Amino acid sequence: MRRKVIGQMAVERSGQSAFSIYRQNRPGQIAASGNLDWRLLILFLVLAALPMLIVTVPGAADYPNHLARHHIFATIGRSTGLDRYFAVEWRWVGNLGIDLPALVLTPLLGVELATRLVSAMIAPLTVLGIFLLSRSVHGRITASAMLALPFSLAQPFLFGFLNYCLSVALALMCAAAWNFDRKHDVWRSLGFGLAALIIWTAHIMGWAILLILVAGTELAAVRNGRDLVHRMVRAAPLLLPAIPLALWRANGTGRPFWYDPNFVMSKVMNFVTALKGLSLPFDLGMTIVICGAAILALLWAGGRKLAPSLAISGAALLFGAICLPTTMLGSWGADLRLAPVAMMVALMAIGSASDPQRERQLFVLGACLFAMRAGVTSLQWWQADRVLEARLLLLDEVPRGSRLGFIAIETQCRNWALTPDRKIAAYAVTRRDAFANTLFQIPGADLMTLRKESDRARWFDGSQDIRPRCPTGTPDLEALRARMAAMKADGFDVLWVAGVKPPEVPALAGYTVARTNKIDTLLVKNRTDRNIRRSLAIPAI
Repeated sequence: MRRKVIGQMAVERSGQSAFSIYRQNRPGQIAASGNLDWRLLILFLVLAALPMLIVTVPGAADYPNHLARHHIFATIGRSTGLDRYFAVEWRWVGNLGIDLPALVLTPLLGVELATRLVSAMIAPLTVLGIFLLSRSVHGRITASAMLALPFSLAQPFLFGFLNYCLSVALALMCAAAWNFDRKHDVWRSLGFGLAALIIWTAHIMGWAILLILVAGTELAAVRNGRDLVHRMVRAAPLLLPAIPLALWRANGTGRPFWYDPNFVMSKVMNFVTALKGLSLPFDLGMTIVICGAAILALLWAGGRKLAPSLAISGAALLFGAICLPTTMLGSWGADLRLAPVAMMVALMAIGSASDPQRERQLFVLGACLFAMRAGVTSLQWWQADRVLEARLLLLDEVPRGSRLGFIAIETQCRNWALTPDRKIAAYAVTRRDAFANTLFQIPGADLMTLRKESDRARWFDGSQDIRPRCPTGTPDLEALRARMAAMKADGFDVLWVAGVKPPEVPALAGYTVARTNKIDTLLVKNRTDRNIRRSLAIPAI
């Protein structure tokens, strides 16, 4: 009982920061008292950052496209080959999470290192946000929070939804700060209003998650109708991003909402695949273990088994993940991205076990699962890094400023692992100032656009894919021939065919094989070096 009262005082203490609460913890106490050794905290943060730090080519599927965008942002208008193919419209949109810090650091570190370091901070910030939110609600870091840690490396992160993932981490920390600081004055309102604007700028969905987390906190504490109005007024500064949102979407284009035709199955799979990305047995096995541990944690929880604030927020997020369309405001995977966050928050709502020994067991299980998740991710990315860098040696044969057409041939009808193979050609943008047909085009939500109308109509992310013939799982060589012919007709200087052995790649009139490896073939248009340089001269923009 005394422990519970102390925990409640920690939540209600006006103005007390998360840092001061951590300082009160004595090293060595972990599960039974809810304290976390600061050395263990640092270890968790390092483990979360490790996958991005030990490689030069991170394994997140969309990462090459983010990197290419950052290079375009940093070099556009400087008379590079990129000026011929891309345009940048600088404006304030709710999708700039890692773009802005990477742009600031690029002049100091170079674009590849800057992007990798900024991306490496996402998972550690998510881990820190989980710890702080648990402490702010339960008065301690619970075992359920430890079981939630693997979701810091869930499918959205491994897919490469980096702006979104950063906004989620910031939303968790901001919600924790809201719980810690219960006073109401002008400076607090301004501070949280600014925080909401920052999170919205990172990604609009992070702002929505923040609103749900704060709404859960306030609704759980409502005593009557007047109190509800008072709490709504207190939370009003968090609505400030509605102003830039209205200005941004007033000029939005494209299909704003789209549901997967197979609605029920797609929603079920969003939760089943919450940890998808490494290997099917490992990811599904970890998901099953976490769900089983969550049931145990709920059964073993003492007193009030669920924290009302997180229970309300978790239920709202779960409902949102079910109801959200697959594409929202031009951004694909809205429901897929939200599902792991909803599971994480719902899990964190579970209170501490009444038996300290059981709480300690669940705590250690969560720590081990997270260490496994981070360790296997790091190992797989490190092993793939050497292969990816070897494949990128083909770019040495790509003339600077050229048009590179990339074709990724799939040979598996069902592929679980998430890798950057489908978008690896985006490194041609970064390393050769070349055009590549893998970059995002999100109408109304993207600063970078393609200059040529034909490129905007056809040659963007997705145009590289050649699906296999199923159920045999054989490459579709007829589709490959048609795609190569289309790229030739549209003036591509270089074609990179990936996924099949070089002898299987059809010959293309007017192109010569410049370089190959086990699964890559690079074809370059037949020109003398002098003609290439002349044809690639940069016109004035």
